[in-house]
Amino acid sequence: CMTRKYLAFFKGDFDTAGAVYELSQKYSLYSIGRQTIILVTMFIDGLTALYLARKHGKEDTKWAGIGFRMLESMKNWTEHSTWNFSNKCFLLEAEYSFLKEDHKRAIYCYNASIESARDHHFIHEEGLAEEKLAFYLLHERCQKGALDHFYNAKKCYESWGAHALVKNVDKAIAIAASGFS
Repeated sequence: CMTRKYLAFFKGDFDTAGAVYELSQKYSLYSIGRQTIILVTMFIDGLTALYLARKHGKEDTKWAGIGFRMLESMKNWTEHSTWNFSNKCFLLEAEYSFLKEDHKRAIYCYNASIESARDHHFIHEEGLAEEKLAFYLLHERCQKGALDHFYNAKKCYESWGAHALVKNVDKAIAIAASGFS
């Protein structure tokens, strides 16, 4: 269940990630199977929910509420280990700020997530934060900045050995670059 959601999330298939989230709610959060992956699950659930909240618009409070609860939970975990959780917390907060149209806070949090992931050697999460910032900048019609961050994400994913993610970013780069023509 978690693997399916994780793969769907990294492929950008948020509808599937959301559907798997719904299925996971049948099982206790404290079952042995869910216990070992609870924090990654909260992180992915939060990012997925915030994406779906933006997709469905302001009238859909379900996904925004889930995203906010996951952000609040991650803030609590960050108090116990900034090393492991600060980059995740900043990325959730960036996405929440994106949803709330708080441009200044979103930019600050995306950059803080990137820096924290880099400092703590979470190259895959650095790539994810770079990619999320790039999509945010595209939304804000800043193609040049978006391209810069897509290239940074690509470098992270190449270093991590995530060839499928590199291909996804190459597609995003092609789309973003076409905005210059």
